[in-house]
Amino acid sequence: MRLLAALLLALTLLTGCADDGDPLATTETSEVEAPEDTLPVLGLWESEPLDSGRTIMLTLSDDNSYVAENECLELVGRWELAGGQVVLTPDERGSQQCGDDAGAPVELPPALTVDGDTLVPEGVGPTFTRN
Repeated sequence: MRLLAALLLALTLLTGCADDGDPLATTETSEVEAPEDTLPVLGLWESEPLDSGRTIMLTLSDDNSYVAENECLELVGRWELAGGQVVLTPDERGSQQCGDDAGAPVELPPALTVDGDTLVPEGVGPTFTRN
């Protein structure tokens, strides 16, 4: 009887050890990248002074829309955070800017690299700091 109990116990323990996981789980792993936390970039950012002496206020909203504006400019579009960069997609309807006396038209870069409290342009464009 003791031998039978010992064999049943050993069989139970071996069966438990052989079950290494969920029988419904697949052996393949998918490499789904978790979305980046957008909270650190949300809000109001102010550009360095442009050639005109004006600055641009860039607002990144939680609905992934942006507005870049000052007294002479309004640029709108959508943004997303990818690979540590704020990627800007301008609205198709274009922008509104002052007349010819305002100097060269302002364009935002296609992406801004997040560096703490600074958004650094990829290519040509102003650098923004958190306001």
